[in-house]
Formats: sequence, C-alpha cells, structure tokens
Amino acid sequence: MKKKIALIVCMLAAFSAYGQSGISLDEAIHNAASQIQNGLENGSTVIVYQFRSQNTRISDYVLAELFDLLVNFREFTVLDRSAQEVINAELDFQFNASAGMISDDSLASLTRRIGAQAIITGTLDDAGDEYRFRIRVIGTETAAAIVSYVGRVNKNDRRITAFSSRPPGVEQKIGTGALNILLGLGSYLEGDTMGGLTITAGYVIAAGFFIIEAAALDWDSPAVGVPATIGVTVAGLTLVYGFVRPFLYHRSPRMAAILDNTQPEFVLTSDTRTGTSTIGFQLTHTITY
Repeated sequence: MKKKIALIVCMLAAFSAYGQSGISLDEAIHNAASQIQNGLENGSTVIVYQFRSQNTRISDYVLAELFDLLVNFREFTVLDRSAQEVINAELDFQFNASAGMISDDSLASLTRRIGAQAIITGTLDDAGDEYRFRIRVIGTETAAAIVSYVGRVNKNDRRITAFSSRPPGVEQKIGTGALNILLGLGSYLEGDTMGGLTITAGYVIAAGFFIIEAAALDWDSPAVGVPATIGVTVAGLTLVYGFVRPFLYHRSPRMAAILDNTQPEFVLTSDTRTGTSTIGFQLTHTITY
C-alpha cells in the first residue's frame, strides 16, 4: 500500500511538472529515488554508478544525494565507492582493449560480478529551455532497463546555477574565513548556513565558559581557570574551523556534510594513574543507516 501511494505521488509530481517550466534538481532526484524504490524488489543490492552532466560538481552532487536517499530507504543494499572503483578499473582495461566499445551487457556483467542485482546511471542534458534529467536502472542478469525516470529540470534551478558558476578562488575563501570570525558571517554570506550555524554555536559556547569563569566561580574555588581554559580551546577550534570550512565546503559539499555530523565535546574521563576524573576532548560522528 505504501508503495502504491508513493507511486501515485510521484506520477502526480511528474504530470504537474510537464505543465510548468520544470522542477528543481532536488525534486528530480527525489522523484527518481521514489521510482527506483517502487521499481526494485526489497532487499536488492544496487550500485549508484555514474551520472553525467555539464560539470563534475553537479554529477557528484546527484550521485551523493541519490546514494543517501536509497540508503535511508532501508530497503536496499547500496554498494559504496570501493565497488565503483572495481568497476572503473575493469572498464579502463576493457576500454583500452576494445577501443571504447563498452556495452550495457559488459557493464551489467561487471556489476553482477561484485554482487549487485542492478546498476544505476543517469544524465543531465541541455534541452534548450530546460534540462532533461534521466535515471536508468539496469538489471545485471538481463542487461535490460528495470526503471527509467525522465524529469524536466528548470534551467534557473539554484543548485545548478551555483554548481555551474565559477568556484571561488583562494583569496575569496580566505576572505570568507576572515569574516567567519564574526560569528560565522562569511559562511552565511556564501549560503553555507550549516557552516555559519556551527561557527556561531562554537563562539557562543566559548563565551558561555568565559561567563561561567567570571560570574559563577569564586577566586578560591579549585575549578578556577578550568572554564576559561575550555573557553579558549573552544574559541581556538572554532577559529580554525571557520578558516577551514570555506575550503572544504567549496571543494566537496559531501565532505562538509561529514563535518556537519561531527560533534566536538568535552567529557569526564578517568585517569588510570591517579584514579581521578579529568576533562577530556572527544569527537563523535553520527552515521545514519
């Protein structure tokens, strides 16, 4: 029943898109993922292999988003980058051996060898006043298309415009890092809201420790200096992160997303030498399956 409802929603979105100037890139990715979910059997092993577009930044973004959506459906086993590298290595050999004639049969055969039942590929083609977003799912047993999705994407889509624009130079990234000293202002201006919020939170937390030091502790307290030390450490780490963030964000939004799910914190740890508790610094990362 759930799949039927999702299919109806997907069809209505597709029909409505044809009456407009096109949908967004994100909507096209989500619609394609829903169609894949409805077209493949639960428990299938798939690989999100290739997406071709006008530049690698768009292709990498689509592959990453589609990979994450399919993983979060929790209905398929989605092979990671290492499986893709195995196929690439074999295809490089076949490309040299066969003068570039790589058929769907060969691709399906290679994918089947690494244990996948289906391989996902796609393209984003310039169709004049719009882009055509295409996703194909090829079965490895028959090399036949199992799922095919086509969407009309608006040429003014903000993500395509952002990825198609010239990446900022080193000077601009350094300038963004300098502005990040002002509570993450540089990242906010660049549209990197998550980076800006992270930097703002870092400085706010540091300020909180300084306030605790100044207002909540007596001079004869054994904890004097500890909050200030923690505050300086947090402020220093935030300062460094503010300068590093623009380089990571523009080079790889996926790497920036990894940082977004990594939380620094101070915890009480046991000192095995003295048997006392001390404050330690740790990094934790959240992974969604």
